[in-house]
Amino acid sequence: MADGGARELIMLISGLLVAGIVTTLLIASWGGLANTVETAQTQVEANSKTNAALASDPMQISWNQTACNLTIHIQNTGSLELVTDNIGVIVNGTASTVSQAQLLGNSSIWIEGEVAELNICPTGITMSTGQEIIVTIIVQSEYYQGIAGQYSFSEVVRLV
Repeated sequence: MADGGARELIMLISGLLVAGIVTTLLIASWGGLANTVETAQTQVEANSKTNAALASDPMQISWNQTACNLTIHIQNTGSLELVTDNIGVIVNGTASTVSQAQLLGNSSIWIEGEVAELNICPTGITMSTGQEIIVTIIVQSEYYQGIAGQYSFSEVVRLV
C-alpha cells in the first residue's frame, strides 16, 4: 500500500512539472506573438501617416531627352516627415534614378505640405514630347516608433 502512494505522488509531481513547463512555453509564445502583432500594427499606422501626391500639372511634365532629365514635383500630404534621399521611381515599368531631390521653399525637412522637385533619369527607354507615360513614385517616412512608413502612387503624365 505504501508503494502505491509513492508512485502516485511521483506521477503527480511529474504531471505538475510538465504542466509548468508547457505553461511557460505557451506564455513565451504568446509574448512573441503579441510583439509581432504590435510591430505589424505600428507598420500599418506608419504607412497610414505616410502620403504624397503629384504637385506638378500631369499634362505638362518637363522632359529633356539630351540631359536625361524628367522633372516632377511631389508634395508631402501625410503627417510624417518624408526622406528625400530614399525615393523610388518607376517610369513606364522601368526603374529609374533620382539624380536630384530638392525641397522648394524655405524648409530643410520634407514635412506635410512641403514640395520636393525630383530630377529623374529614366535610362533604357525612349520617350518623346507629347507622349503619355506612367510614373510610379515610392516614398519613405522618417522612423515612427522605430518603423519607417512607405507609400506609393502612380500617375499618367504627358511629356512636354
